Amino acid sequence: MGESIYLVQGYDYRALQETLQSQSVSIQEEFSLINAITTTLTVNQRQALEQDPRVARIVDHIDTLDSSDDDTDPSHSCSYVGSIFTSIQGSRLTWPILQKGRASATLEELNLKWPAHWGSELEIFLDGKPLPSISPISDGTHVSAQLSVSRELIKSAHQLELHFSYSLPHQSEVQATLKFDNNCSTTLAKAYEINNDDTHFNSLIGASDLHQLGVLGQGVSIAILDSGLWNHPSLQFDSKGKQRVLARYDATIATEVDNLFDDSGHGTHMASIAINSATVGPDRPGAYQGVAPDAHLIPIKAFDVNGQARLLHLLRALQWVADNRERLNIRILNLSFASRPRWPYWLDPVNQAIIRLWQQGIVAVASVGNSGPDPMSVGAPANIPYIISVGAVTDSWTPTDQSDDFVPLFSSQGPSPLGHVKPDIVSPGGHIEGLTRPGSTLTTDHPDFMKSHDRIAMTGTSQAAAVVSGAIALLLQLEPELTPDQVKCRLMSSAHPALLPDGTLAYSPLKQGSGLINISSALTVGDNDCDNGQDQLALEIKGEIFFTGPVELDDQSRPVIPENLRGMLGDDPAHDAPSQGVAWGVKAHVERLSKQELDAPSDIQTIWIERYLSELTRLKAGQNVH
Repeated sequence: MGESIYLVQGYDYRALQETLQSQSVSIQEEFSLINAITTTLTVNQRQALEQDPRVARIVDHIDTLDSSDDDTDPSHSCSYVGSIFTSIQGSRLTWPILQKGRASATLEELNLKWPAHWGSELEIFLDGKPLPSISPISDGTHVSAQLSVSRELIKSAHQLELHFSYSLPHQSEVQATLKFDNNCSTTLAKAYEINNDDTHFNSLIGASDLHQLGVLGQGVSIAILDSGLWNHPSLQFDSKGKQRVLARYDATIATEVDNLFDDSGHGTHMASIAINSATVGPDRPGAYQGVAPDAHLIPIKAFDVNGQARLLHLLRALQWVADNRERLNIRILNLSFASRPRWPYWLDPVNQAIIRLWQQGIVAVASVGNSGPDPMSVGAPANIPYIISVGAVTDSWTPTDQSDDFVPLFSSQGPSPLGHVKPDIVSPGGHIEGLTRPGSTLTTDHPDFMKSHDRIAMTGTSQAAAVVSGAIALLLQLEPELTPDQVKCRLMSSAHPALLPDGTLAYSPLKQGSGLINISSALTVGDNDCDNGQDQLALEIKGEIFFTGPVELDDQSRPVIPENLRGMLGDDPAHDAPSQGVAWGVKAHVERLSKQELDAPSDIQTIWIERYLSELTRLKAGQNVH
């Protein structure tokens, strides 16, 4: 008879071992975290175990690949794409056109638009050769032009140059679209005003303020379950030059290793977001690229070159975390992946392991996925009600202006299939810049997102989760006694929701959760005592109950917001762009501060009280205007 590999799970681990011994079943790997083992079973052995009351379930296909929800790729399958990074020298803008794969393409058309005060003079060159002259049309505000090109592209990189009549102020003031054959097109991205190595998200989430106070995540270990780690100095060493990678575990071969090769580049990118110790530049020594530049790092490899993982390897990784959490002081587990749920959350073996790690004191942070905007598109393991599930927000390339920040449509939406409000919070996830391994899958699949040979700007909820993991390290440095439930409560109760001028929510909680994370607010006004179902967690782990959420579906399978939240919801935008009048504010947090806290704040509150009061003034002024 043929044999297959199975995961056999029991209600009690010792009893399961006795059962297997009585059936002469050999144990291949042990997963005591979820009372399970892997083994090969004959048909007769499986039938016998299915009848045994000490066996809870038998899971097959544990060694098959399962793809995660990839980061968004707006260029889709075009064989050529325009880079999101241009270079500007004087009056010349150079836009790289890059090949994806090996196919050639024909550039058929170029459409341009720029401010009228620049004038209408423009020369265009492709690879140094002039293209035919154009006849711009001005409406007094903008000048637009359309040019037929019909030029075959065959090289790995081509250069399109736009020569204006005088110096350009900013890339974002030029609108440009390239149209290729096969119905493909690429649009010139917006850009930050200053093209340096500032990652911007630290200011947006309040981490920069803590960096200035020397709070850099010291002593806190972040485990990143992903595709490995490239040994870049800014990732291997903290801001003081000390080695901070405590261990490297390869779950694909079940071994701790000295070098955890990152085929995909995704794991390196997540680590760069969370802990990169490099500064923005020599002129800004206290401005770091990563959220927690002095945190300890523990990379774990379970995903392959294509971003796929086997259930077996994920379980190995999580069991290793459980076995080594005390030795390595693992406090945070970053899970920047999402897959379509195969089971209810409490029956998923990976989810079960994560829930148990949460109970043991590890803060699990998961991305909700990039399958939005449909409801119930949240992936696993973010569908676990206990852990911190993170959606994305984008700054629209204007980091100092939050009025145009919005929740992009790709960010997966709640509720979970069992009615839980997800995501819990949102975090910066648009064009997030960081390191990746040269030659990795990210670099070959997304040449248009590459800023240099080892630097990339990616968009997705994976990036948003990594930002949150780094932020939690700052919180735990200052308050290491916090439990995972308290950490989640701090983040959710202090988050900055998107508000309309009348004070109602601009986005449904099923899109923005409690709002945008702000780690400074979490320290000063965050609560500790939220109801996160923690009282029933032990019963759930025993399989006696499970946790359902408050969101129900109507007769057309649309989510119905709970009545206690419905009155707080304004005109929820359903478009992939900023909305008029939205402010990401802290109004509710300011209003609940006592007079004593305002008049005589604690040392840690003093730093932010003035900001809270100015925020309250701004929001109230907005309400009066509208």
